[in-house]
Amino acid sequence: MNLKNESKLLFIIRYALPFFILIISIFATLFLHSQSKSDFENVKKEIEEKFIQNNKLIIKEQIETIYSQIISKQESTEKNLKESLQSRIYEVHLIVSNIYKKYKDTHSKKEIRDIINVIIKSIKFNDNRGYFFIYDKNATGVIHPLLPDFEGKNLVNLQDSKGEFILKESLDLLENNDESFQEWYFRKDKNDLNDYKKIGFIKNIYELDWFIGTGEYIQDFTKEVKKSILDEFNLIDFDNANKYLIIIDENNKYIKHTNSELLGKSISAAAKKYKVNINTQEVRNISKAGGYITIKFPKPNNITPRLKIIYSKLIPKWNWMISTGFYVDEVQVLIDKEKEKFAKKHDNELKNIYLLSLLVTFALLLISFLISKLIEKRFNEYKLNINKQIKENQKQYELLSQKSKLAAMGEMIGNIAHQWRQPLSVITTASSGIKIQKETDLLTDKILFDSLDIIILTSEHLSNTIEDFKDYFKPDKEKSIFLIEKPIKKTFRLLLSQSNIKKVTFIKDINTLKIEGYERELLQVLLNILNNAIDAFAEDTKNKYIFVSAYEKNQNAIIEIKDNAGGIEKDLLKRIFEPYFTTKHKSQGTGLGLYISQEIISRHMNGKIEAKNTSFTYNDEKYTGVKFCIILPLLKD
Repeated sequence: MNLKNESKLLFIIRYALPFFILIISIFATLFLHSQSKSDFENVKKEIEEKFIQNNKLIIKEQIETIYSQIISKQESTEKNLKESLQSRIYEVHLIVSNIYKKYKDTHSKKEIRDIINVIIKSIKFNDNRGYFFIYDKNATGVIHPLLPDFEGKNLVNLQDSKGEFILKESLDLLENNDESFQEWYFRKDKNDLNDYKKIGFIKNIYELDWFIGTGEYIQDFTKEVKKSILDEFNLIDFDNANKYLIIIDENNKYIKHTNSELLGKSISAAAKKYKVNINTQEVRNISKAGGYITIKFPKPNNITPRLKIIYSKLIPKWNWMISTGFYVDEVQVLIDKEKEKFAKKHDNELKNIYLLSLLVTFALLLISFLISKLIEKRFNEYKLNINKQIKENQKQYELLSQKSKLAAMGEMIGNIAHQWRQPLSVITTASSGIKIQKETDLLTDKILFDSLDIIILTSEHLSNTIEDFKDYFKPDKEKSIFLIEKPIKKTFRLLLSQSNIKKVTFIKDINTLKIEGYERELLQVLLNILNNAIDAFAEDTKNKYIFVSAYEKNQNAIIEIKDNAGGIEKDLLKRIFEPYFTTKHKSQGTGLGLYISQEIISRHMNGKIEAKNTSFTYNDEKYTGVKFCIILPLLKD
């Protein structure tokens, strides 16, 4: 932060809060003085609106709660029906199985069938609507309490009102299942052209090569659900003054009302009786999404219509309207009492408001000055701590970075020794050859010049090698623009002997990409990763591959390095970029290489480095290993 901006910030800290408090206090006092009378009237009006609104919210919450309960039961109707049918079939199936087990050795199948017939036909449920039927696996009727003519007949071509072959479907469902739910559609009588959905449950009786089933119309079951809901709501105690719930059915008739005289009567009949105007269609339209309706209607045991606010909501599918409400005149009594209390309070408060304003303003100004001083002090302390911490972190990072390079120096020296061994051997061999041939008078000019050329070329190779290693240890002081293939090729040269000794093959696919950054630091990162990859191979690994590719993706330069050394355990993979964490033996690594690599890529190169286990195929062989991905901003021409 520059000095000018820091001075502005300190000025704001010192004076902004006291100045703001002073201005607010002055305007607040003037506002209270000029608006006190009009505010008094507004507050009285707000009290009235608040009481009305609170009561409206209460009745809305009550109806919305009841609505949710009804919808929940409505949505679970089919589920409950299925559970009921399934339970009934299980009970009867057990009875049939027990009868068969009891009499199979002493009675004929016909006798067993007669026993089962008598028992099954006597069982009824759901107010005698429920019954059980049995067919054999050829769709021949065995037992049918409601339609005895079906017994003994083959009904494989029996169809419901929508033309579906019922028993064919039953046999298909039970072919590979012990039991199944099934749906049919029937017309309840000849004069009713509506198709009513019926849910059934069927189950195999393997001992007799039969299946048993039962069913129920959803409409009939729904009637029971509606009745149970009405019975439950008779026990509800509401919080609003009138404590009631009204339910109007799809025919606009009252099916629940505190006034028993209205039960079973239509809305229009009630309106006519009490000489009030109720637009039924308008009420239904408002109720679709839930809404408030203001009407005039007499209280129970009274014939005088009074202003009433109700909240009504429509129950879908059933087309019920549920509502409750309150009479405005009953709330008005509470409103008047609250207004009177507020008037007295307002008079007392107005007398003290000016004195209190002065005291509060003075106290707040004093506190604000103290707070400003404290904030200023803390700001200065925080600034000093931040600067100290920044310097400390930078120092620690530089020490870690240097430690990482020093740890790598041993490996580099070993690489130099391996890299020089063969060229020095070539030079020695050439020199010895010249000497021997000279002593034996076999040395010719051609042999001399050829040997000297070999010595010169080999010496140049040694010189280039030492230059590569010297370049690695030079510090990067400034960013430069370079081709990404340059540090990659240097890395390959530096690791040439190590990779040859361990018989590791590099598979390269390097595109020409230009970036801006620290070339030697990128070289350090590549050496860390590739060294780790080489060390990861077990001695007995047959094919040792390291794949290095560089390509462009989403305006970034991507360096991808993967091996086939088997990968890293999942729990360890999460920690490889932590300082001092290493998967190697303590004698082989410090655990700083990948941590420093991540710091270099993220802090110095504005990029990212990621690692994960990967599986891939190469030369028709499947391999597993670790894949490192270095993402750097690409420099466009």
